[in-house]
Amino acid sequence: MIKMLKEVTVWNVEFRQPNHTYLLNSKGQILAYARWHSNTDIDIQKSRTYLDKRYRKFIEVNHTGLSKLIPQFLKEEKDSIIKEIIPENTRVFKVKSKDKEYQVLLKNDQYSCSCIGYGYRGKCKHIDAVAEKQHVAKKQQNQKKSPSPLDILAEVC
Repeated sequence: MIKMLKEVTVWNVEFRQPNHTYLLNSKGQILAYARWHSNTDIDIQKSRTYLDKRYRKFIEVNHTGLSKLIPQFLKEEKDSIIKEIIPENTRVFKVKSKDKEYQVLLKNDQYSCSCIGYGYRGKCKHIDAVAEKQHVAKKQQNQKKSPSPLDILAEVC
């Protein structure tokens, strides 16, 4: 979840210490920040650094300039979450059943599904449907690759 925090710390220093408004991802890393004196002067961070909140005070706000960046960062965050959840060398199939959508994962010839039935029984109709479709697709590929005896005879003659 993305948050917008405005710093409201009162600094006991003789110079003007600016309090910026920050756009943070769910891990507390700074995605972008708006400078204290402007709604349009926004810096987007290339590297993700954590916001140190020790000895500082913040309030949640809605900043017009930073709000425009949220859709972009939501997509990035969603993609990174998916990469963390789904291991490498895993195929993901989306299966619609009635009004719900389930994810069937295939890794090392082992299937798993996000439905309740798989959780209870270790098998479900969604996996059966994906496995059948995979089997048919493999069969079609093998038929295309292996020439028929007539093709071989024609090449010889």
